[in-house]
Amino acid sequence: MMNAVDVAIKIKYILHERFGIDTSAMDDSTKLSDLGIDSLHLAEIMLDIETELDITIEDLPLLPETTLGDLAAIVSNGLLKSA
Repeated sequence: MMNAVDVAIKIKYILHERFGIDTSAMDDSTKLSDLGIDSLHLAEIMLDIETELDITIEDLPLLPETTLGDLAAIVSNGLLKSA
C-alpha cells in the first residue's frame, strides 16, 4: 500500500511527464497554481492519477490553490478507502 510520501512522488512524476515541470521545483507546500495548473489541468491530472494508481477518485475538492501535500493526502486517503 502506498503512503502519502509515495503518492506525492507519483504525483510529481505525473506532473513532470504531462507538463514538463521540474520535480526539484516541487515540495508539499507548492500550490498547483504556482506550477501553472488550472482547473482544466486538474481534470487531466486526476485521470492520470486514477490510471497510474488504478483507483477511482470521486468528488474531490480540488482547486488550483490545493498544495501538492494536500493532493497527496487526499489521494492517499482514497487509496485507503479503496483497499
